[in-house]
Amino acid sequence: MNRRFVSCYESWLEGQKSDLADLLRISGTPGASQMQLRLITDQCLRNYASYMEQRRSLAHEDGPAYFCPPWCTSFENSVLWMGGCRPSLIIRLLYSLTGYEMEAHLDQYLQGLRTATNVGLMALSARQLQQVNDLHQRTLRAEDRLTSRLATLHEDVADKPLLPIVKERQRTDAASTSSAAVAASSASSLQNFGDGHSGFAAGGNGDAAAALQTYADGQSNLVEQADALRMSTVRALATEILNPSQAVEMLIAAKQLHLSVHTWSLERDRQHGRE
Repeated sequence: MNRRFVSCYESWLEGQKSDLADLLRISGTPGASQMQLRLITDQCLRNYASYMEQRRSLAHEDGPAYFCPPWCTSFENSVLWMGGCRPSLIIRLLYSLTGYEMEAHLDQYLQGLRTATNVGLMALSARQLQQVNDLHQRTLRAEDRLTSRLATLHEDVADKPLLPIVKERQRTDAASTSSAAVAASSASSLQNFGDGHSGFAAGGNGDAAAALQTYADGQSNLVEQADALRMSTVRALATEILNPSQAVEMLIAAKQLHLSVHTWSLERDRQHGRE
């Protein structure tokens, strides 16, 4: 794996920690102005956009790497969608935070000591809730379209352009070898394909490499579009729907969740002998 891919992700993790520290500092500052809150939100979004741009460039070099990245833990890879988290996850997080806030202060609500209109994300207005719901529905539809395209790409592996190359290789082998040799060659070819070491490419057949590159290009395109959806969803929440204080609260929770899951799943990998 090219070190640049790993460095990109490691730099992003460090950036997440730095942004989280800034967010916590601002949120814990008594009397922090709306402008200060907006500035720190904009900083986080700029850093996210910069990371997306780096990913786009790297994905064009090796799109398949983002579908099971070795720089992530096994748990993180198990929940990946198009090389990252589902865009709708940030909306689900927002709903969860709202419900958690209500549960945490339920006694005070029942006693009339606290109302939903004066507490963080519980201060979401009816208009905001409708906007969040509309965004959620649009995001889910966009996710479904991309998922459908990925399914089609998966199914195409059993069709053109790879299948004709396989059949042509078999025809060529049959013309020059015995039946026993053909059977052995076919088994070897299938094993090599499954292992990611194509016998076609090793044999100097550039058609196989070109076919695989076609699929890789399709995957890199999907990663780019998924990243764009992730970016637009976060931006819509942070700058168009939530107020500055709510946006900061959401970003803090998102970064804490990301960093915590990464740390915990690293430890889990170590316990299972995966370093």
